[in-house]
Amino acid sequence: MFSKVTTDDLDLRDLFNASANAYVIFTRDLVIAGCNDAYLKAVGRDSRDEIIGRPLFEAFPADPASDEYRALTASFSRVLATNQPDHIALIPYNTSRPDEPPVVRYWSATHTPLRNKDGELAYILQHTEDVTELQALRQRDARGNMAESGVLARAQAVQTASEKVFGEIALLRDLFEQAPGFIAVLMGPNHVFQEANEAYRRLVGRDNLIGRPLAEALPEIVQQGFVEVLDRVRRTGEPYAGQAVPVYLQGNEKTQPELRHVDFVYQPIRDAAGDVTGIFVQGHDVTERWRAQRDLQRQTELLRLAQDGGGFGTYDWDLKTNRINGTRLFRELFHLPRTSEGVPIEEVLHRIHPDDMERMKGFVDSVSADIETQHEFKLLIDDRITWVGARGTIVRDAHGEPERVLGAVHDLTQRKQIEERLDMVARESAHRVKNILTIMQIIAENTLRRAPTLENARRSLGDRISALNQAQIRILAGPKDSRLETIVRDTFTITYQLDDRVVIDADGDAELAPRTGLGLALALHELITNALKYGALSVPEGKVAISWTLTPCPTSGTLRVTLDWRELGGPPVTGTAGKGFGSMLIRNSLAHDQAGRADWSADPDGVRCRFIFTAKPVTGEAREDLAS
Repeated sequence: MFSKVTTDDLDLRDLFNASANAYVIFTRDLVIAGCNDAYLKAVGRDSRDEIIGRPLFEAFPADPASDEYRALTASFSRVLATNQPDHIALIPYNTSRPDEPPVVRYWSATHTPLRNKDGELAYILQHTEDVTELQALRQRDARGNMAESGVLARAQAVQTASEKVFGEIALLRDLFEQAPGFIAVLMGPNHVFQEANEAYRRLVGRDNLIGRPLAEALPEIVQQGFVEVLDRVRRTGEPYAGQAVPVYLQGNEKTQPELRHVDFVYQPIRDAAGDVTGIFVQGHDVTERWRAQRDLQRQTELLRLAQDGGGFGTYDWDLKTNRINGTRLFRELFHLPRTSEGVPIEEVLHRIHPDDMERMKGFVDSVSADIETQHEFKLLIDDRITWVGARGTIVRDAHGEPERVLGAVHDLTQRKQIEERLDMVARESAHRVKNILTIMQIIAENTLRRAPTLENARRSLGDRISALNQAQIRILAGPKDSRLETIVRDTFTITYQLDDRVVIDADGDAELAPRTGLGLALALHELITNALKYGALSVPEGKVAISWTLTPCPTSGTLRVTLDWRELGGPPVTGTAGKGFGSMLIRNSLAHDQAGRADWSADPDGVRCRFIFTAKPVTGEAREDLAS
């Protein structure tokens, strides 16, 4: 019979030291906090004083560029990020003293988080084993026939695959959180949430989603048909897409369900065998767009029924005489004369743009029910293009034959211009988001490469991302200070770690109109981004020089500003440079200024860009500010 051993009968430190397994304890900052006797023996140290209280890579130095350094830091990072144990199947590492010849030994290690009473990760326990002899056996057997060799080879493969998977998961998690659309990953037959980004959590009004089945996390959607669609995607393996689909979402029990409209795609996730294991959900909340479209449809319907109001012109087309009469708005839109008998239908066709002539002539040659649908076409009158929306109703005689067409037309030009502008804004926004992410990547790479410690890297990275954020806010909100030099220097905030490679030669100062200041800031931001990604600032020896001159205009009292951007020492400029969307933004940045120009060129030694625009001299009060 065994009796229970009380804590008074033993000392836990004695148990720790009595273990034949090597153990060492690290703080969160990877400082050695303690170890047992077996660990001291394994690493060839006589006393704990040699290593305890010292950072890991100070006690056991390793080249930061080496594979063993990266593998070890990656394992610790995974423990800190996930609060879960992590394993290194095989890692070569030299644990010799600094005054001893280096001897590389092979180790297998397990890193386990140690939590405090509040459940927070306080320490990391490393259990390490010396597997040098097994590694030597594997190396002696080049063909890999020995069992030990096969085990080690498989262990190395598993470790490499694990690190790759972890990196991919971390990247996906970052992309999930940064994506403007909502994204979620549902796994298993119950559609359990594995991932859900901020946009998704904001849409459904809940944060506690991960690890919960869809029906439990979002019970209000069970009766709305979404679960059945998910089941069908999982069963058939066919993706499903929905557009402006209504869904009622209830953020919490105290609020009423809110109607939202979403565009979404359910994409099946397959394993290596091709079986569907989960569903990737991606989409956008289009509620505001849907509401706008609904309101527009209602308004259009009301205007369609109006005879002569709300900007609509109505017409009466006599199919027997093939002549058309219209209201004042109809005649003004088509530039038709006012006559009591109307005008031949050919007069109307003559004003239609050649691009739409064949299609609209088909309506005239063969009147069908298609004419009762909403259709759009262009007019070309005096070299001016006008967009027209039209819809008609066929009036039939006693025999059911088309007799005349009654309809309404309205000017769509302004709406088309707005749609083109919205499309441009959308493309510009997508381009800018891509640039911001690229800049963040460059900042992170430069910071991590230069920082002496992870803590310094964390602080520096936080400061630089904050600076990038402030620069973006200033650009998007428009420059608060209208002075030329301030706008230029504020725009260069994101490159402050490269100050020695950005040369600004200021020839005086000037006051810019708000629109000119915003256009210049956006154009310079585009040039900076391209220089960091592809140009002079992407290589160590590259530089950027920016300078300007001010020329007075005696007749108007304004200044003519010539601002030059020049890149030196960068990679050769390819033949396709300057043809993208960003180059178009630069060239159009000063289009509002009659004297404004933005000439972009790709010289062999780097990109050049010259901006010409008008500005005002700095006022007397502003000069005093500059002097102080």
